[in-house]
Amino acid sequence: MPAEIIGEVGTPGADREWIVAQATLAIEQIVKICGQPPLEMELEVQWQEHELGEYPTIVLSWEDAMRGAPSKYIQQCQDVLAVIDDGEIPTSRCLRRPDPEESEDESAVF
Repeated sequence: MPAEIIGEVGTPGADREWIVAQATLAIEQIVKICGQPPLEMELEVQWQEHELGEYPTIVLSWEDAMRGAPSKYIQQCQDVLAVIDDGEIPTSRCLRRPDPEESEDESAVF
């Protein structure tokens, strides 16, 4: 199953249940700001293996391996997660929902 990492999530060293709750809230906020993932795609928590242990990430996953990744949506989600996690100012227009009538060339970037 293909997946693109949106970013790491959760308080390091916290109880796994608490981290899952933080990730669930982060996903809800991402969806609230960026909209639902494209059809047949899902934002979810995925635990990544590392030599020092596991760490949680939010990923966009889908079933069809022939389908490409929606890079614009992924970037918007990454920007929103940065705001949630670090309090950073986003580098793209992630704080407004994309207008399906607007082409990428006409989009304002702030």
